[in-house]
Amino acid sequence: MRRSRLFLLTGAAALLLGGAGLWQWRAHERDGSAALARGLAALDKGDARSARVELMNAIKRHPGRAQAHAAQARALAELGDGAGAQAEVERARALGWPAAQSRAVMAQALLLQGDLDGALREAQAPDVPQASAVEAARVVARASLAKGDPDSARAALERALAIAPDDAENWIDLSRFRLATGDQAGAIQAADRAVAIAPANARGLTLRGELIRAQYGLTAALPWFDRALAANPDSLPALEQYAATLADAGQASKALSLSRRILALDPSNPRAWMIQAVMAARAGKADLARALLDRTRGRLDSEPATQLLRGVLHLEDGNAVLATDALAPLVDAQPDNRTARILLGRAYYLNGDFATAAATIAPIVAQRDADPYALTLAARAQEGMGNRAMAADMLARADWPVRAAADPFASPHDAMLANGPAPADATTARGNIPYIRALLSTGRAGDAVARARLLSRANPGAPAAWLILGDALGAASQPRDAARAYESAANIRFDRDAALRLAAAWGRAGNPARAAQVVQIFLAQNPNDVEAQRLAADIAAQAQDWRSALRMLRAVRARIGDNDAVLMADLARAALESGDRTTARAYAAHAYRLMPGNPMTADMLGWVLLRTGEKGPAAVDLLEKAVALAPGAPALQMHLGQAYIAAGRKGEAKLALGRAAAVAGFDGRREAMDALAAL
Repeated sequence: MRRSRLFLLTGAAALLLGGAGLWQWRAHERDGSAALARGLAALDKGDARSARVELMNAIKRHPGRAQAHAAQARALAELGDGAGAQAEVERARALGWPAAQSRAVMAQALLLQGDLDGALREAQAPDVPQASAVEAARVVARASLAKGDPDSARAALERALAIAPDDAENWIDLSRFRLATGDQAGAIQAADRAVAIAPANARGLTLRGELIRAQYGLTAALPWFDRALAANPDSLPALEQYAATLADAGQASKALSLSRRILALDPSNPRAWMIQAVMAARAGKADLARALLDRTRGRLDSEPATQLLRGVLHLEDGNAVLATDALAPLVDAQPDNRTARILLGRAYYLNGDFATAAATIAPIVAQRDADPYALTLAARAQEGMGNRAMAADMLARADWPVRAAADPFASPHDAMLANGPAPADATTARGNIPYIRALLSTGRAGDAVARARLLSRANPGAPAAWLILGDALGAASQPRDAARAYESAANIRFDRDAALRLAAAWGRAGNPARAAQVVQIFLAQNPNDVEAQRLAADIAAQAQDWRSALRMLRAVRARIGDNDAVLMADLARAALESGDRTTARAYAAHAYRLMPGNPMTADMLGWVLLRTGEKGPAAVDLLEKAVALAPGAPALQMHLGQAYIAAGRKGEAKLALGRAAAVAGFDGRREAMDALAAL
């Protein structure tokens, strides 16, 4: 055979084979089998979003294929669309897909819709195949935990891990279970195991980021969310957590960009709208925040952050009735939430419900460190009920310059709880923490310490157990041991509660350097935390670092505005000591205008006038007023004594300086004694 003819035959055969392949490919595309194959492959890779598109095409080309509907149900369940997943399962079953093969995905679909009983029926059906047993067990665990049955949830997760110990999803669910039950150290261990098994699993990396955020702070968590998005750029949970963390860290532009990316993937995503609403509210754009919050369509209304934001926006809008509707469920669920409680009290007061307003704020008023705003609001409520004597007492407390150390949050039922029987099980947080707080509020610090030690020993991975032990030790005048307990809590979850308690404990223990270090570490991770900024300013002032104190106080002012008299007085002192006399006078005058009956504001304005060379009797008059309001405050006596010296009134100066020097432990005692000696 000639070579040219051989080439011709070979080419013809290749053409026929290619044509057959093309015909077969087009046939597979026409009947949807190719799209189905691609969809199944995407599901196996964990790419549910691509799988959904491919399976949608497969169903469009062949609506009667049960396998495509069953696979689409899996994809939709992975994407969080419970109703869509349920509809696809029902279609698949109607087309002949065995119910047993779809038990796990149907259970997940029902769980996503909040049908806990339905989810448990499907997941615990006797015909669940072995291949779906792990997924079904995870649904049982989630549903059981949601129903308040942690024992059944734990047993289900143990079954899942016994079947598939190297399944990262099992460890992720175990971590979330431990987190929900207060065992944060155990949650960290389980999350670490999940990441070790599947380093590119976006869900595991996102969970680790959430735990890092709680353990170390906002900034430390960001690299973990970067890793999660590198593994899956379209992971909505990773994008949501990343955007929320950036917003809290003050990186608003990046958070806004990520929220828009979320909405490009899921235009109705409620968390993206919520993040934008929070940022708008923080920027003072209440109307925009309200419009953005409305776009969540109520899907997050049961969450504390949404309830708080709605309450704030309703108050801004002058609608106190709606504010109470939003805030009352939050205070019921979180009775120790001071911000929510004060806002709810204000809403009741604006509604004219003075008795309920007073009852709402009463636990805060009962604390020795109640802030002036809470006391003033409570006083106005008492005035509304005609209790003018009680109102006057509260206003006097609001004007007092010195706040005592923080007490445990009091409850009207504490005496009854403390005098009743102790919880039978000393190892559970739910019953024991309220009981220990009741012991503390009724003065039984020794009993509280003993009970708190039992709780912390039984729950070494629970930060709440260490925090309550620290509170008890602090109340028992053991600040160093309290600091150690708070350190144990902070090593697991370094949030505001742990950081501020730890810094205060080290301060009481005589270690201000350690206290300052704690605050600096916390602020490095949470740069916009107002309470930490104020504490850092106090520590800087004690160290005579006035420029740092002024910088921190100005940051606080930028966040909360100019209506805090104590903040204005602190700014006046820091500006004065930093050499900015004009600004110091402006701050001091504003503080006095805000609270003219407060001895601290009167003292600060008088002292600034004296230090800046004000002529006339104004400085002495103000300092005399301050001493008349708080005669036992040695700092005020010393300032008055120095004003008398400047006015040439040596006899009166000796009396005032003598009173200041007589107070043991007063930081300015040596200065007062030197001034006396000079006279």
